[in-house]
Amino acid sequence: MASRTVSISIEALIDLLKDLDEEAKDEIFQRVFVESDTESLTQEEEEALRDAEEEFRRGETVKWPFGG
Repeated sequence: MASRTVSISIEALIDLLKDLDEEAKDEIFQRVFVESDTESLTQEEEEALRDAEEEFRRGETVKWPFGG
């Protein structure tokens, strides 16, 4: 697939993303932000994950600003 560069203001990009349906937002998120990593977690990463899961259970997380 050939790639090209376009210029767009941040505000226009955010407005575009806000207007998309959930399926399109999910696809963009998966294709742009999600990386595959098959390495085992380090002890530090495992601890951070446990801490984050506990914060989630206590309701101490920050709501994602898109899609809601």
